[in-house]
Amino acid sequence: MPTNASSASPIAAKSSLARRVEDRFGVLPNFFRLSPEIPEITEKLWAFAEAAYLDSPLPSLFKERLFVQLSRFCAVRYCIARHVGFLIGLGRPSGDQKAQVQQVEDVVRLLQRPLPRGRQLDLRLSLCESCPSPLVDIPAVDSQMEEALFTFASHVFLQTEDAQRSLDALKRTLGPMRCQHLLVFLLFVRAAHYWTKVHPELELEEDINELLRTQEALATCILNDPETATEAAAASLLEELPGLRQKADKAISLLAAIVDFSDDAIISKNLEGIITSWNKGAEKLFGYTAEEAIGQHISLVIPHSRRDEEIAIIDLIRRGERIEHFDTVRVRKDGTEFDISLTISPIKDATGKVVGASKIAHDITERKDTERALRESEERSRALADALDMQVQFRTQELQRRNADILQQTLQLQDLSQRLLQAQDEERRRIARELHDSVGQNLAALKITFSQLAKEGKSNPTVVRHAEDARQLIENLTQEIRTTSYLLHPPMLEEIGLSAALSWYVEGLSQRSGLAIQLAISDDFKRLPDDMELVIFRFVQECLTNIHRHSGSKTAIIRIAREGESISLEVQDRGKGISPERLAEIRFHGGGVGIRGMRERLRQFNGELIIDSNALGTKIRAKLLAHRSQPTGQRYNSTTA
Repeated sequence: MPTNASSASPIAAKSSLARRVEDRFGVLPNFFRLSPEIPEITEKLWAFAEAAYLDSPLPSLFKERLFVQLSRFCAVRYCIARHVGFLIGLGRPSGDQKAQVQQVEDVVRLLQRPLPRGRQLDLRLSLCESCPSPLVDIPAVDSQMEEALFTFASHVFLQTEDAQRSLDALKRTLGPMRCQHLLVFLLFVRAAHYWTKVHPELELEEDINELLRTQEALATCILNDPETATEAAAASLLEELPGLRQKADKAISLLAAIVDFSDDAIISKNLEGIITSWNKGAEKLFGYTAEEAIGQHISLVIPHSRRDEEIAIIDLIRRGERIEHFDTVRVRKDGTEFDISLTISPIKDATGKVVGASKIAHDITERKDTERALRESEERSRALADALDMQVQFRTQELQRRNADILQQTLQLQDLSQRLLQAQDEERRRIARELHDSVGQNLAALKITFSQLAKEGKSNPTVVRHAEDARQLIENLTQEIRTTSYLLHPPMLEEIGLSAALSWYVEGLSQRSGLAIQLAISDDFKRLPDDMELVIFRFVQECLTNIHRHSGSKTAIIRIAREGESISLEVQDRGKGISPERLAEIRFHGGGVGIRGMRERLRQFNGELIIDSNALGTKIRAKLLAHRSQPTGQRYNSTTA
């Protein structure tokens, strides 16, 4: 009997069936050249292949890869070799001319995967249990989920001890509809394996022989696959071909029941648009009974504004194309329009001719309504956000204006404070000069007068004694006035610098108050700008005054250091300290006049006042930046004092 393309009879080569097979696969496999003496057998086998394999709604590449995976378990190597050829482009995968072909390396990787059992199978079952079910889309090639589905299908196909668990996983993962299509597909693969085993004369085609000669790694996987031993586990099933039709009939009946009781509307029509089937889901969705709908034109449920869609759909169906997830609008029996999602597939007869279309309609009114809660919500949110943004911008501008006003007022206040301090210093300078010059000179003249009076009244001891007492009082008053004048504005601060002025002041205060004061300042402390030296002097003066009046301390330590352009100041006592409440008030509200005055003076040189105090005493610190020295300016002479 002829078994390959070169030996086939001319009648068989030109038969209608052979042309249909070759048109679909791109080649004429020897599988469909068998039994030419009984053409109807081959015709029915081809019809079974179309229904269960080629026209199954499962993705083409998924079906072809699974066909190869399942054919590994068949002792006869025809099926695996032929379908590997389809996968790499020697023909069309699943008879689909649009299907993507694979590289040899991809197929070798598929064939080298062992069949997971035991713990490895449990891991794949756990993977599926952790994923949302059913899957929205068939998993991608070479993904973990594809490998898991292939594993479950293989155990069901071989009816291993894990077959039931694997079948449950397929139902949960694929959903009832796709799982039934997969089971019918497995039936066909089993039939194909049996068909090759009972026809030992079936030979490989020349294109497959050439593939095996040129691709050593692929040939090794095909001809020496260790998984063929698994065939023994299912040997009994190979003898059950007579029962396959009965199982197929049951599967078809089950599919019919699934279609009939599906919540989705499943409708079929011919190419003229006449409805030929109408399930209970369609009755529920559209409101027409099957008796009312069957025989009517499909425009029965299409709004007038959508009638052009039907023409375009029929054109696509005539070309054998499938339309998936097409959102549109349809109309119920009561005239209300609603949103649906359509999946439309061509219906073919036994010869492969498109004779109609099957529609699955799903009500998406709720989804569309949700998409419209969402769009309106987004629009409201966007409008609210825009309004809030405008308010924020307005408030920001208002705050910026207020901040600018506050900053301006602060600067004006600081400027005023600086002017007040300068006026205070000038007034002190004026008073000091007045005391030093005018009052001092008058006291000096008065002293001379009483000295002369004492000389002239030598004959009168009483006059001499009173004159001497008056002269001594004038001497003491002169010294007090000189000290007061120096404290108001120390002339030596301008004449010989900060170090000498502080030494004089500390010595005088120690004598007057009994306070033991230690001054730590280097002998080579260089001159600073006049105004900075005055700020430091007043800082020390204010600190020591507060220690003497309020702290109760018997000692005070003054540390003044210079490191480059940085001047650090520190005055410390061992008194009773400042209470936490008073310290908080000073920190947050500025303190009294003396503390505020120090802060204002330090601010001229970006200095900051830091006060630390506890039961062991108080430490006041500051740091200034001396950018440059400046001329000492006009001095006034104090040698006459």
